Amino acid sequence: MSEVPQIKKRRRISYLPSILSIAMVLLMLGMLGILTISGKKLSNHLREHFQITIFMEKDIAEGDLKRINAQIQQAIYTKEARLVSREEAAQEFTQEIGQDFVSFLGFNPLLPSVELFLKSTYANPASIEKIDTELRRNKEVVDVVYQKSIIEEINKNVKTIGTIMIGLSILFLFIAIILINNTIRLNLYAMRFIIKSMQLVGATHGFITRPFVVRSLFHGLAGGIIACLLLSIMLYWLPFWLDGIQTVYNNSQFALLFLVIIIAGVIISMLSSWISTNHYLKMKIDDLY
Repeated sequence: MSEVPQIKKRRRISYLPSILSIAMVLLMLGMLGILTISGKKLSNHLREHFQITIFMEKDIAEGDLKRINAQIQQAIYTKEARLVSREEAAQEFTQEIGQDFVSFLGFNPLLPSVELFLKSTYANPASIEKIDTELRRNKEVVDVVYQKSIIEEINKNVKTIGTIMIGLSILFLFIAIILINNTIRLNLYAMRFIIKSMQLVGATHGFITRPFVVRSLFHGLAGGIIACLLLSIMLYWLPFWLDGIQTVYNNSQFALLFLVIIIAGVIISMLSSWISTNHYLKMKIDDLY
């Protein structure tokens, strides 16, 4: 009787490679998910830092300038709008060139302006053209200046990277399903005679498959939790190695990703166990050898 606990202990230990294999596959899938989420956050960050400068009439009244700035700030497309007076513009330009050009010229040639930063969903060429047209309808606006080539390049690269990431996600998910399925199937291979023996003594398919499916549920759950713990450790230490990387973190989406990883591990493990068990039940006894 003293051997029974030892047998159970050895059996639990034998399950460890299966759990770790599932965890490593889910870790690989999770790293791709983190890369996808961070890439989207980075693209939004770049779009929201794209600047549009709206130049006003030289002699515009201060009250009108503030009114127009307030209107722009309240616009649906605005992330941030900053009013720059002629004096502030002169100070900034003086700091850039390292010379007081106002004293040299005898007057300030710069125009008051509003520096506009768009929400990421509006930072695309089509939306910017509409915003440009709308802003120019204001008679106090002299010009609207932005670098069209930059926003086109940003959106082009975002679309290209997005397509690549979708393709990689599908490929990695396919690989994850195959690897987890093979891991579960190898574990059940050692029990194929037990599965067949239970069938021969009259046990139903549901009765035979249930314990294996339940066991796979716990294996998938454990593997998913281990993968999420490893990903959490990686996310914690990355800022110490790559300064500023935390700016592209999205903790709410990371939490959702961890939940998806755990659920995926459970579902894939249970489904693989059910398929493999039924596969051995359908086999003839001679084919088991």
